[in-house]
Amino acid sequence: MRIGIDIDNVIANTFEDLAARFNQYVGKDLNANEVVDFMRREKFRMWGYWFVTWRDGLLTRVSLIEGAKHTITSWYDDHEILLVTSRLPILNRQTKKWLNQHEIPYHKLHHSKEREKYKKAPNCDVFIEDNLEECEILADYCDRVYLMDHPWNRRPLKKDNIIRVTSWTELKEILT
Repeated sequence: MRIGIDIDNVIANTFEDLAARFNQYVGKDLNANEVVDFMRREKFRMWGYWFVTWRDGLLTRVSLIEGAKHTITSWYDDHEILLVTSRLPILNRQTKKWLNQHEIPYHKLHHSKEREKYKKAPNCDVFIEDNLEECEILADYCDRVYLMDHPWNRRPLKKDNIIRVTSWTELKEILT
């Protein structure tokens, strides 16, 4: 099986660990939904935020989501693991460093623009993602898409092959 997996908020606790830093950068106290809206609306300002994130090596310090390493490791020998992230390519070295620090096995790592992950992970049987809009696009290219449940993606699912999950333990039970 070919498994595509997003990194931020799927494997890495990116939002949880960087929310305070993000709010400090933008000078606001935004909740999860507001952060997502801000990021989409303020593209130019986000370039500055990602530059600071890269410069300060912040993405090498986020924590691992419970169960991710164990589950991905258990799949690695029998399945092709493609990590596909919307992180800017300038963050590639930090991304690889973080993956190595946490001993996350993978076969390929791709950086992709938001809403274009399907291009980097063609023919995936399964994709695991936290962005509902991305899931809706991926659902046209993958047999099944698993949406990791978060406050910013709790709208109704529009496609039958998108399945909401709450943890890596649940994913492992479904896919093993």
